[in-house]
Amino acid sequence: MSLQLIDAIQNTHTADREFMALLKLTLSPTPEEVIKRFTKGVEPEIVVTKETVPHICQYIMPGQYGRNPLVFQGKFCLDFYGKTGYEAKLLFQRSYELLHDKRIIQPKFHSFLCVLAYDGDFATGISGVKGYKGIYDIDYIRMN
Repeated sequence: MSLQLIDAIQNTHTADREFMALLKLTLSPTPEEVIKRFTKGVEPEIVVTKETVPHICQYIMPGQYGRNPLVFQGKFCLDFYGKTGYEAKLLFQRSYELLHDKRIIQPKFHSFLCVLAYDGDFATGISGVKGYKGIYDIDYIRMN
């Protein structure tokens, strides 16, 4: 289920012209271009430097089943990296507009409302690279 959630999040972002422009990508990028900007996991697939940003790491955080065993109460995190704090916040802001208070629906994934739980700056430890984090709560239907 986690893979379907990460795929749905990335597909939501890559389908948006404004978000892709912020990442300096076209609406139909090659897989190599996508890997340079999106990571499905905590650790980037590339070395993040001021030359390789903007970049986004997407990953799942611990969740749980609620009273209904078909609904998973999940969390996911998006880490945005930019050359400036402002660039990272711009990425976050557009992502927020795409995800907050919305349902994420993809061919193999259906969620209830996705809600921002936390956002804020974080230290990257990388010279010339700033970070901004968004953590979302999302309940989604278990698919067998």
